[in-house]
Amino acid sequence: LIGSFLLANGVSVVVSGSLADLTQSRWLVIGAFVWLTIWNLIGVFSIKPSLIVLYFFVRAMQGLAVGVFKSTAMSMFGRIYRPGQRKNRVFAAMPAMIPMGFGIGALQEGAFSANLEWVFASSTFIYLFRVPATIWAVPCLRPSASVALGEALSIKDFNFLGAAVSVSACGVMIFGLTQGAPTNWMPYTYALVIVGVLLFIAFYFVERRARRPFIDNRLWKTSGFLPLIVSYFLGYGAYVGAWMFYAVRFSLTIQNRPPIIVSCYLIPISVAGAVATWLAARTLHVLPGHYILIASMIAFSLGPVFFFPQTVHTSYWALSFPGIILRTFGPDLSFAAASIFITSNVPKSFQGAAGSLLITMQNLSSAIFTAVADTVGERVTNSGGYSLDLESLRAIWWFSFGSAMLGALICAVFVRILRSEEKEHMQ
Repeated sequence: LIGSFLLANGVSVVVSGSLADLTQSRWLVIGAFVWLTIWNLIGVFSIKPSLIVLYFFVRAMQGLAVGVFKSTAMSMFGRIYRPGQRKNRVFAAMPAMIPMGFGIGALQEGAFSANLEWVFASSTFIYLFRVPATIWAVPCLRPSASVALGEALSIKDFNFLGAAVSVSACGVMIFGLTQGAPTNWMPYTYALVIVGVLLFIAFYFVERRARRPFIDNRLWKTSGFLPLIVSYFLGYGAYVGAWMFYAVRFSLTIQNRPPIIVSCYLIPISVAGAVATWLAARTLHVLPGHYILIASMIAFSLGPVFFFPQTVHTSYWALSFPGIILRTFGPDLSFAAASIFITSNVPKSFQGAAGSLLITMQNLSSAIFTAVADTVGERVTNSGGYSLDLESLRAIWWFSFGSAMLGALICAVFVRILRSEEKEHMQ
């Protein structure tokens, strides 16, 4: 289930980021909302054991649209706002929508847990009303002119070979990783991961020869870029792939809380996300960005710290509540700092592609860390089969904690991000 969404999401992000830079990005957003409306409506009729394949396909089709939203938003905001305080505030507000949406979605699913088809039905109505709102609100942005090519960009400048290789690499690797633990790492899963790695290597050489690569090649040579990506990969993977899912699982399966109660447990994420957004917007032009990134890595590590001592009877308010609140600062602060750094170090015509790189790291880290965490839990559990007990969950949280702290160490030693200043886009 997770793999079907991540696979499609990762594939669409890679392609749609560059498409948003080269075409009318407004129509990509409108099309994505129409696409989500259609597939949520189909999802209403797919919640049946006999239609499980259709249900996985529906989740994949939803992942395609969500990937388009992410990369297109990065492209549009990156082109509209030049580096400075306004851009800081906008890019800090973007990650705040994630915890807000997560909290609302958790309440929605908890409320309709007895009638799951209404999760899709209610979402269908929401997206249906968003289509005309998008037509009215989203501006038309022409593709930026390329200084290197000396002409206005269009779809003919799209790197089709690079798209094919990168889509194949992301698809094969994510599928292999998400299938690993459920199939007890059968030989074909190892083969898929190896093929994915080889395709990523091939993508590197394709990009070097491309007339217009997906990512401006100057970004790879920017001081601190690779350590930043590695630390972001470790922190985000530790959060999504090795903590969030298992924290919810702890409340549902270990403490046996009803789904609607667990949904209410997650409401503070929305509030904490808004506070983190305000904090990031106010500090990106005051403090060096690597300080904010280090703080986000420490926040990533605090979730497991508050869950290590938990037992079956631990009160939510004693440990889960502060752990959830503090951990939420991680993704918001890290995304704001990393996205400002990346989009400010590429030309205006590469904003969507640069944003898609960051989102691709999110998808890959989520898939890789989920696969590793599942394997760790399966090896440690004493419950037999694939049922994770408390000891296996703690082992997964230790993995999450160690990864986040390693990300903080890498950032502290190798990453230096200057304070954000008012300036024009790179040429």
